[in-house]
Amino acid sequence: MTEKNTRNFIYISMIVFSMVMNTLAPLMTSIQERFSVSITVSSSLPFISTFGTMISNFIGSFFIAQIGYKIFLTGAFIVEILGLVLFVTAFNFPMVVLSAFLLGVATGATFMTLTSAFSHLDRKTQNFGFLNASFGIGGIIAPLLVSLFLVMKLDFRFVYFIHLILISLLFIFVLIYKPIQNIKYEAIKFKEATGIIRKKFVYLSLLIFLFYSGTEIGIITWSGNLFYDVFNYSKEFSSVIISLFWVVFTLGRAITEFLNRKLTELGTIFYFSISLIVSLALLLIFQHFIFFLFVGFSLSAIFPSIQKYTNQNLPKRILGMYNGLAFGSTGIGAMIIATSMGVIGDINFNISYTIPFLTFTIIIFITQKLGKEKLESDK
Repeated sequence: MTEKNTRNFIYISMIVFSMVMNTLAPLMTSIQERFSVSITVSSSLPFISTFGTMISNFIGSFFIAQIGYKIFLTGAFIVEILGLVLFVTAFNFPMVVLSAFLLGVATGATFMTLTSAFSHLDRKTQNFGFLNASFGIGGIIAPLLVSLFLVMKLDFRFVYFIHLILISLLFIFVLIYKPIQNIKYEAIKFKEATGIIRKKFVYLSLLIFLFYSGTEIGIITWSGNLFYDVFNYSKEFSSVIISLFWVVFTLGRAITEFLNRKLTELGTIFYFSISLIVSLALLLIFQHFIFFLFVGFSLSAIFPSIQKYTNQNLPKRILGMYNGLAFGSTGIGAMIIATSMGVIGDINFNISYTIPFLTFTIIIFITQKLGKEKLESDK
């Protein structure tokens, strides 16, 4: 396949896997009601999902170079299909929890592999803004699909049956056309890996991934409860708001390359982090969904900016390991931040949504440190 065809396959795969990942948030209240579990108990779902993501990323980061990208991706598809089958047939909450774990494992492995393969394409073919906008497109479709099924009074598990069909079709495409080459490198040994991680450029950027993704996942995962329990919106309207959030979020990611050219990657992260803090404050004060859309735009350009900045400034041999660590860091962030927001939200969701003020203040500080580190290394 040509590089453009490979790039397009990566975009489509990101959309479909994002649809699966972003179906959970608008279904949280339905799952809570169906299986009679509290908000705190249901918080185990994003926790176990991100735990699965973290496990596959951290373990996979040490083996992807020697296993090869194509084989690693094939394994991820198989685990994803198993997780979807389990969710579709789930008749109790523990089955949903196990499904969430398997889907987290598959999603982590898939995103790590696709991002690493994407970074090996010619730079003229790469567009990290559109790569992450693909994730946003999935985020737009998923809550709309959920809203449609809720309005039609259909079992929420049918949504995952649609996902199962789409993932299976993609898997067949992978087996027949082999869109991802089985790129291999010499295995990175543990001692070498620890040396790489100790580099300031690496661990500072990983911290941004951790704080950003953990907060983003927390804001999105519990938004349904914020709107339903605090703002008194209906579940159907809340799903529509989440979908609109993803529209704005995706548009922001689509223009990330433009923003990077105007502000630089680190400048984009800095200014959009400030915008997030302001937008979230307005959301909590006025309790109007329009400010949630501003939150979405503020979040949009940060992840692709740090992803582009790091992937284009690191040796290709370690990209598989680095992206595994990066996505693994997002898992740690989600486990700590998103879960904490759920537990605190069981008491008061207004309080839980103040956590991002702290995390994004830290991101602003780290961004400034990372900029100084790059200046020093360029001297």
